[in-house]
Amino acid sequence: MGDWTKDNYENFRKELFAQAEETYRDFNAKLLCSDLPVIGLRVPFLRKMAKEIAKKDGVGFLQACGTDTYEERLLYGLVAASLSVSYEEFLPYCDHYTEHLAENWAHCDIFCSSVKKSIKGHEREFFQHIGGYLCSENPWVVRMGLVMMLSNYLTEEYMEDVLKRTDSVSSEHYYIRMAQAWLLATVWAKDREMMLFFIENHHLDDWTWNKFIQKCCESYRVSAEDKAFLRSLKR
Repeated sequence: MGDWTKDNYENFRKELFAQAEETYRDFNAKLLCSDLPVIGLRVPFLRKMAKEIAKKDGVGFLQACGTDTYEERLLYGLVAASLSVSYEEFLPYCDHYTEHLAENWAHCDIFCSSVKKSIKGHEREFFQHIGGYLCSENPWVVRMGLVMMLSNYLTEEYMEDVLKRTDSVSSEHYYIRMAQAWLLATVWAKDREMMLFFIENHHLDDWTWNKFIQKCCESYRVSAEDKAFLRSLKR
């Protein structure tokens, strides 16, 4: 798939539609709540395709990649995360995908879980960089920052800063609040003592706070005793 042109990209796009699963498309479209058309391609298939594209002419693909469908935008992110390029070369692709292409929760979550190779050795720099995402007026950029921390920075070195950043986000956007609740419930499962301090000093709104408790209570990684304690704190 080297030397991408307008014509061979259009042929590639036709191949994508030929691989569509109608039942999966209808199911996924409802789940995504996207404003974009959904072709109906499963994520493992897209990951495999992205790796193949990145090996041959990933940069050329990113220049030609369309943005009209959910899958094409996701492919941009997956190819960018699969490129064998430096961190400095990866970053503009990451920012472009985050700021201009991500349009639903899956665009955010799937990409965030795919960047470990691209940021290896530059984790501290990238942590500082994604702090800027949390200040964006675009809710998907903010969610990207939250899920980037959830997927890559829930370690002893970063946990305190992750909690401070998560607490500082204030939004009424459903998918931002859900990301905050998901992140905090995951931290509870990893570091209960740190979260005990956090819950005494947080600034979460009631909806996000209660959703955090719900997420903890749904987790098999949280003890029955802790679930009962957290339920007693619902607002």
